[in-house]
Amino acid sequence: MKLLLLLLTVLPTFTEWHDLQVNEINRLPVHAYWTPAERLSIDGEWKFKFVGDADQRPTDFYRTDLDDSDWDRFRTPATWETCGYGDPVYVNIGYAWDGHFKSNPPMVPVKDNHVGSYRRWIELPKSWNSKQVIIHFGAVSSCLYLYVNGQFVGYSEDSKTAAEFDITPFVRKGRNLIAMQVFRWCDGSYYEGQDFWRLSGISRESFLYCRYKKRHIDDVQITTDLTDDYRDGLLSVRLKTTGRGKAHLTLSDA
Repeated sequence: MKLLLLLLTVLPTFTEWHDLQVNEINRLPVHAYWTPAERLSIDGEWKFKFVGDADQRPTDFYRTDLDDSDWDRFRTPATWETCGYGDPVYVNIGYAWDGHFKSNPPMVPVKDNHVGSYRRWIELPKSWNSKQVIIHFGAVSSCLYLYVNGQFVGYSEDSKTAAEFDITPFVRKGRNLIAMQVFRWCDGSYYEGQDFWRLSGISRESFLYCRYKKRHIDDVQITTDLTDDYRDGLLSVRLKTTGRGKAHLTLSDA
């Protein structure tokens, strides 16, 4: 069994950020947003290391024994450029790197491809010990490498889509180290080359939440429609679940 688990372990090559074949590693399926009953915010102060070029990034940022005493302190959610790190760029035609890098998909620049490394120790509630623990990032630009307690958890692109990972196998009772590395640009930046300010970092709320391992709701789809010449309403609710059980739905009408 140990050998099988070892063989199934996926390790990053750190080429994912310029590989069109890789959009995510170990990311949970995207689902409708809701507020979990038991959640722990991880917004707030992180130890933070910013570099100007991608090849300057620390490669040991995830180590549990790393001395990060000289790293900056950075509060999330926030974009780097609005906090004095790097330069905000507005582009409505072309790409943010135009002028110093010739576009060649899926390759993106190394120079001026800023990278931010984040580290934070968190304490899990004792009541979570037997439950599944999920980490949620509301929005990360442009890609994210995630480690927990020195072990690789997963990778995600899509700057404005929430990313979630099951970190149950990596957490332990008590203190846990969450370490992340975020790139300013990745191959996905070609698809996101639209008319807006180019800002980087963790720009929406992040939190942990727990749920029962073998019985929970994975997704919900709610559809409303009108029938009988718009006189009556039709409500359809579809749940995607793990395990079997009863779901109680309440419709409130003022």
